[in-house]
Amino acid sequence: MSFDTVDLLDGNQLQITWDLGRRCNYDCSYCPSHRHDNWSSHAPLDDLKKNAEFVFKYIKLYMHYRSYKKASINFTGGEPTVHPKFIQFAEYIRGLYNKDYASLYECSFTVTSNGAMSKKIADAVLDNFNHITISYHAEADQKLKEQVKRRMLQFSKEGPEHGMNVSINVMFHAAYFDECKELCYWLDDNEIRYVPRIIGEEPDSKSSFAHQYTDEQLQWFKDYWNKDTKKVNA
Repeated sequence: MSFDTVDLLDGNQLQITWDLGRRCNYDCSYCPSHRHDNWSSHAPLDDLKKNAEFVFKYIKLYMHYRSYKKASINFTGGEPTVHPKFIQFAEYIRGLYNKDYASLYECSFTVTSNGAMSKKIADAVLDNFNHITISYHAEADQKLKEQVKRRMLQFSKEGPEHGMNVSINVMFHAAYFDECKELCYWLDDNEIRYVPRIIGEEPDSKSSFAHQYTDEQLQWFKDYWNKDTKKVNA
């Protein structure tokens, strides 16, 4: 007997989201407190390794009954790369998978990050992950934002050599709208793909975490998507 589940976003691939903790080096006003903090303890590396062993064994068992033997594990938080043992853990999960499971099923590794990481950590991401999603947050310190731009360049230029790709979300803070636009123009100049994101599920949402945009700002989004649609259909 075999079966395959259906996922509207990514085919019938088994998807696992692994939350590495609440700790984050940002404090964005639109990110609720249950999603991030600056005080939660980090999980011990030995515990992470044991969890990795369980996850790989679980996927192996699950794949025994599936005809489509493909999975992905996405690491998120908080900010996953602030864990002091992130590099060691990244190397461990990739090594364990390559050694014991790569012949049994295909598994990709992805990480969701704010991008404010050192080059050393970025190098480890390039070596051990298949994909990174970076979200740009304008409320951050300027030094951190410059670091994020360096990482965007690094991943976009070096990623193909490592078989890794990058997605970039520009979180359009209503109060930093011009800065976000300038970042988009900079990304265009460097031929880096990105997606401008409205903060909040809907622009007219009453949620305290949803930004209220002016008509001019909303028109910028419309113009962007109209232009992008034309490029795709050209």
